[in-house]
Amino acid sequence: MAGTGNESIEALAVTTSRTKYDKNYEILWQNSTDEERYYFPAAIKAQACGISEQEFILFAKVVEGEGAFCEDDITDKVLVACTVLNRINCKRWPTSTVTSTVLRNGQFLAVNQETHECNISRTLDSEWAVVEAYRAVAAQEIDCHMVYYNSIGFTGYSRQFTNYIDCSYCHGNYFSVIDCSCENCTAWNPDWCEEDVEMIQPVYERPIGSITSGELIHPGRTGYGNPNL
Repeated sequence: MAGTGNESIEALAVTTSRTKYDKNYEILWQNSTDEERYYFPAAIKAQACGISEQEFILFAKVVEGEGAFCEDDITDKVLVACTVLNRINCKRWPTSTVTSTVLRNGQFLAVNQETHECNISRTLDSEWAVVEAYRAVAAQEIDCHMVYYNSIGFTGYSRQFTNYIDCSYCHGNYFSVIDCSCENCTAWNPDWCEEDVEMIQPVYERPIGSITSGELIHPGRTGYGNPNL
């Protein structure tokens, strides 16, 4: 994909956003616990999120590369995924799919800017973070105006934004919100005011509890097996 421009990326996104529906996946998902779902193959999680398996895997790779590992929770990774979904939903951003958003030039360090590929190995943590992000955005748990984050702090260019979430406790990112009056953001909360934004401390725990970095499972690697399927 070397030399791919943004127009080609957008065209690719139209294809990868299509998801093949499988009734068996839906039944399995509905009749399982989150602890069981955590270990499900990407295809089942992708359908639960409403995107293709190809796009889901790309999303999880980018989240893995951008989010920090924490033994106790996956909050930072979930919030990174939320910023992607918020950009998709916000009309001020020029992209409308996961693929076109994460591959857009100059946006995500985990993506090779020349080849437009993410060669980072995803984990079950980053896959589950994507699932949790879809849940959080759908439930309006996270401000739709949260579209920026960085690993340095609330300094530099981020001073022009409003501080929202500090995930530095696990060497994670700093998340910010910006004012936007597009139809989608206005519909989310018509009375939203940037001056009223307060810092919050959300926590998204992995359903299997705390783990060490050595216990992370990388789907697709040789020897990986699903213990629950």
